Parts: sequence; structure tokens; C-alpha cells
Amino acid sequence: MKFLITGGAGFLGTALANQLAFDGHEVRVLDDLSNGDRARLRGDVMFTRGSVTDVPRLWSLLQDVDCVYHLAARVSVAESILYPSDYNTVNVGGTVSLMEAMRD
Repeated sequence: MKFLITGGAGFLGTALANQLAFDGHEVRVLDDLSNGDRARLRGDVMFTRGSVTDVPRLWSLLQDVDCVYHLAARVSVAESILYPSDYNTVNVGGTVSLMEAMRD
């Protein structure tokens, strides 16, 4: 199967991506590296740096994908209080962007 994991270079995303790739699946990861680390991903995982709000990029990554795991999010509670608009853009807007791209 072919998988897309948004936030795939984060703590949970890396574990999921590496296990799926180990199991023989094609894995694509989208991550902005705000908290992730590309170096923790296996070499056979296709990594793309970018935002989950970028619909054209999502369209290209979704081609022939069978399953999407949406793990992209901003997660710092303290930071979310200081920058609520930024958190809304990524956490809510990014989810809507992904749903629209999947629909299209």
C-alpha cells in the first residue's frame, strides 16, 4: 500500500513511517520540521518539507495514495497561548486543507 503521513518526521510520525516502510509499504512524509527530525526517518521513506496548508503540494503527494495518517499539528500549549492564530492556521486550517485536497 501507499501511505501519506503528515507530520511524519515528528515523534509519532517517525515511528509509524519507519514501521510501515519496514513492512514493505511505500511511505510519503510531509513535515515542516518545526518539531520533527528528518534524520530519524528510514532512507526508503520519501520526505517532503512543507506545510500541511499547501493544497497544491498535498495534491501531488496524494497521487495514488491508499491511506493518509494526519499527524501534523502544533503542540506546545504555552506557545498556543502566545500565538493562537498560528496554531489555528496549522491545526484547524491544515486539517481542512488536507480534507479538501483528499476530496479533490
